[in-house]
Amino acid sequence: MLISQLHLAMLKAHNAFVDEARVAGMPNDSAFIEAVRQLQWHYQWIVLHEFLPSLVGSTLAAEVLRDGPQWFRPDHGGFIPLEFADAAYRYGHCQIRHRYQLNSQTDPLPLFPDLLGFRAVPHQHMVDWKLFFDAPERTSAQRSKKIDGKLVRPLIELPIAVTGDVEIEDYHSLAVRDLQRGQGVGLPSGETVARHLGIEPLTAEQVGIASAGWSGETPLWYYILREADICTGGNYLGPVGGRIVAEVLVGLIDADSTSFRCSDRNWQPHKTLSELLAS
Repeated sequence: MLISQLHLAMLKAHNAFVDEARVAGMPNDSAFIEAVRQLQWHYQWIVLHEFLPSLVGSTLAAEVLRDGPQWFRPDHGGFIPLEFADAAYRYGHCQIRHRYQLNSQTDPLPLFPDLLGFRAVPHQHMVDWKLFFDAPERTSAQRSKKIDGKLVRPLIELPIAVTGDVEIEDYHSLAVRDLQRGQGVGLPSGETVARHLGIEPLTAEQVGIASAGWSGETPLWYYILREADICTGGNYLGPVGGRIVAEVLVGLIDADSTSFRCSDRNWQPHKTLSELLAS
């Protein structure tokens, strides 16, 4: 339900850029092209200069933005590596909270069933984005959980409306699904990736799954969660997870010949995220 409303907000932001272009005297065809460019460039800039530093730390973000990716090089067209899609970028699963306040008229609502998507949005569930994103005049948006390797109970007990009928009860767990996905595509262990990047791996004691009977190296998804908790107190991704995410996000935008970094690296947005969402 939140994602669908975010999509709607971006559609409205696009239409606002179309209106601005028409007011400036552009014909319809040119106005549409300009609106697409403006929205894409604003979104790309926000991802790289606001979202990325908060996710991987300002030092690593600045390094990758300055020097470019050192490991991820999509030379033959953009692609999303499995280490990103099926491990590192799934960090967000452990940042999801039990409940969210959508607007000032409602109490905080549980994830399920209230915030389940795939249906029309009730009027009382319309999102006030100021409660989700900080604005220059307001910095009291709801905070995500720390990246601590723990998922809230509703994600360990996903409803049938999300999973469908399953033969194995464990498949109601998003954690099980994440781990199974990594195994299914043959991802390397977190320790293997760390050594490849020249980073000292976490110890078995730091990972902390030996007590549960696990004797091998750590699945990459869980390693990245534990690394964030150990290295940053869960405030942002650690060196392995952060490197994967930063290099892929920057690398994909750099691989797009129409991106602002390829067309005009000094370009600056004229609207903030809160202004885009209020369009």
